[in-house]
Amino acid sequence: MNELNQTVAPNHDSTTVPAILPIKNSLLLSCAPIYSCQLDGKGKSIAIAPDGQATVKQPCWLHLDFTNPQTIDWVNSTQLLSDLAKEELLKPIQIAKEARFDSGILVVLKGVNITPNALPDPIVTFRFYITDNLIISTRHQQIDAIAFLKENLDKGIGPVDVADWLIQISQLISDQVNISFDNVHNNIIRLEDNALNQRAFSYKEIGRVRKQLIVLRRLLSPQRDIFVRISTERISWIDDNDRQHLHDISNQQSHYISDIDSCLLRLGSLMEQINGFLAESTNKRIYLMTLVTLIFMPLTFLTSLLGVNLAGIPFSEAKWSFGAFVIIIIAVCIGSIIWLKSKKWM
Repeated sequence: MNELNQTVAPNHDSTTVPAILPIKNSLLLSCAPIYSCQLDGKGKSIAIAPDGQATVKQPCWLHLDFTNPQTIDWVNSTQLLSDLAKEELLKPIQIAKEARFDSGILVVLKGVNITPNALPDPIVTFRFYITDNLIISTRHQQIDAIAFLKENLDKGIGPVDVADWLIQISQLISDQVNISFDNVHNNIIRLEDNALNQRAFSYKEIGRVRKQLIVLRRLLSPQRDIFVRISTERISWIDDNDRQHLHDISNQQSHYISDIDSCLLRLGSLMEQINGFLAESTNKRIYLMTLVTLIFMPLTFLTSLLGVNLAGIPFSEAKWSFGAFVIIIIAVCIGSIIWLKSKKWM
């Protein structure tokens, strides 16, 4: 069966690639792509018909689900990829990385899918192997950045070549992370306003926001280095302008990391502020209870003393004794208050 693997082998020089990439129905059925097209060089895509062919003049993009058994069989059997590239494209659990091969590069990136009212936003992993005229990408979960890239191709503002595809998908993934960070930052501002106005706050919500920031930082740190490495690699199909774009994306990642570090410090300061409010509120309550105890302590002593059931208590038979006792209690209470004020305890 004539397949792509017969035309673009990993270690072949570009001069050995024939003029036609025979991507036919047999190939499309065998790899079961989620999406397959060719870039027309003007920002749009050309769908690959079941009985159509793809030329090497227009880059081909195959987007696959790595959990699909047909995809697994095709990836394992194709000669387009080295054994390491096959393993990385099919591995379910991945960290962000970049690997250089003779004919191209393999990149694993992590992004976020923006989900309203969800903390943290779900993290998705995107893998792709890219050469000068071929892109093979795999995923399992739906990725928003891929959907946006397809929309750009439909609108005619998509990538014109493989280098532009790499830049646009990297930028879209970076933009999604930025949106997720902006949502978290807005939550931090709201929490700070609530703390300043001493409104209701939740340690659980603060913990969720902190977790989202930590996840985003762990996501961005290695990817910043990946974009730096790609921009410095001497790859024939990446020109100086493309390298500058990748370097700019790396700078954006560095900026996000700095902002995340700043937000983590703000959350720490917010926690200290909230703990201070709680301590102050607790101290006020304890102080008030102490004052009440000081006022009523002599009264308790008098009532306990006069409440003893013993004969011979002075003036127990007099009619005015109860009234006098009440006046004494009031006088002691007023005297205690005056004494506390003189000590500036009230």
